[in-house]
Amino acid sequence: MPSVQVRNPLEALEPLFSRGERELYRDREVIYYPGVASDSLFYIESGHVKVSFLDTSGKRLVLGLRGPGDLVGEGAIMGEDRRRHFVQALGDTLLVRLDRDLVASWLRRNPEASFSLLQWLHRQRMELEDLLVDVAFRDIQSRLSRKLLQLSEEFGVPTDEGVLIGCRLTHKDLAEMIASARENTTLALNRLEQEGILDKSRYRIVVKNRESLKRKCRVG
Repeated sequence: MPSVQVRNPLEALEPLFSRGERELYRDREVIYYPGVASDSLFYIESGHVKVSFLDTSGKRLVLGLRGPGDLVGEGAIMGEDRRRHFVQALGDTLLVRLDRDLVASWLRRNPEASFSLLQWLHRQRMELEDLLVDVAFRDIQSRLSRKLLQLSEEFGVPTDEGVLIGCRLTHKDLAEMIASARENTTLALNRLEQEGILDKSRYRIVVKNRESLKRKCRVG
């Protein structure tokens, strides 16, 4: 996981974002479901969204969280006819909806921006690879520790107590991110709290000791 913030390649697409329609989604409001037409994508202006895979039994695996400066629904410009994912707002979220044909036409006229988009897509692919490695090779405590580190790096807000993870997450959200049962995730969170590594309350997690959390990220 990167330890420093790097430039967001999507900055090259900013002239395009001014041509979309702004839409406000409230906390936990669904942005789209699997199976609906994939005719647009969204730029996240503020807030966060959760991208999940939902199987036929109703079980859910969170593929990633996205925040300000990210896209969601990018499959629309990659040959996707119907949505494959379940996407939901975490907290009040302002999105810019962009028509698929408008984006495709603009990218054809701006090849440098197209390359920047490919860089961003590569980052998303690496995050999915990390998730697969975690599920295959690490135990629940290690997976949770790595996920909390990642969230604190991507969405962290420095406070006097430590690094606040700046999006509204439930224990169920975290469980779906690490492919674990909610009960097991809560037990792992409680252990981290008892060891003084983090503080938690409703929708709020503060990482107090990053070095100790890193030591928990062992292969198991």
